[in-house]
Amino acid sequence: MTSPQVSIIVPSYNGRNKVIRLLNSLEQQTYRSFEVIVVLDGSTDGSAAAIHSIEWKLFPLKIIEQKNNGRASARNTGAAQATTELLLFFDDDMIPASSCIQEFISFNSTHKNRIALGEILEPATKEDSEIKKYKDYLNTTWNSTLKTYRNAVIPSERVVLSAANFSIPTSLFNKLKGFDESLKDIEDYDFALRARVEKIETFYLDTAIAVHLDQFTFRKYAERSKAYLKNRILAASLKPDLYGQDPILKHQHKLFLKGLYSVMKYPFWLNLFDAGILQFVLPEKLRYKLYGVAITAYIHNQPKAGQ
Repeated sequence: MTSPQVSIIVPSYNGRNKVIRLLNSLEQQTYRSFEVIVVLDGSTDGSAAAIHSIEWKLFPLKIIEQKNNGRASARNTGAAQATTELLLFFDDDMIPASSCIQEFISFNSTHKNRIALGEILEPATKEDSEIKKYKDYLNTTWNSTLKTYRNAVIPSERVVLSAANFSIPTSLFNKLKGFDESLKDIEDYDFALRARVEKIETFYLDTAIAVHLDQFTFRKYAERSKAYLKNRILAASLKPDLYGQDPILKHQHKLFLKGLYSVMKYPFWLNLFDAGILQFVLPEKLRYKLYGVAITAYIHNQPKAGQ
């Protein structure tokens, strides 16, 4: 077996079945010269034993177990154990297409010292839940925006990075000192902000595709988004210079929206959406607008930093 050319870092917390599914997809890759480092971040579900019980034939595999410190810490731990000059990060709930790694390698061969952001898909069918279809809609809309930067540098004013599917040269990762372990969320956004300060260019690869597979409800999605905002507020209080122009934190809602949010900020609405009743009552376009309003209202129903 030749020396690996890229190190794949996979953080996981109690994701036994998801990790195994991801590793199976890595065995289907057209590009084979890579090592895999799985960091189990305080997992108690038997992930290590389950992974070790399978004979993985196509790549060197290292399993690291650590206490639960969060995704940022897990990714940093994996990067510190990497032996190659290129790091590729996948979350454990991702399924990369068979050519995904090859696309990152091809990009890196012609674009040195750049970050490459792969495309993430969240496909849904008519039989899927409303939240899955809604997330597919949001993701498709977002990808359509990113596709305008195909084969070009993403503008510095549009700070974009998802640590679920991206590559970065090891030297750049070390220059940025990895992910901020004090953040339990938005660590990839914080990473992107610091990369912008260092004038490190980010490219969007719509050919480096990975599918996101996870179980969500409207309530879970809203809770996750709420934690995202809370960490964004925390990060801004700790790094005011870095977050001074943050568009989310500076955004002011219109008066009529504030009134609407005051009505729709309660979990009742999210539970109603999860029941799936509205798909039989309202057209899709109107439902999706209502979902967005309720989720935004729930997200912002929290005290600001210092209160």
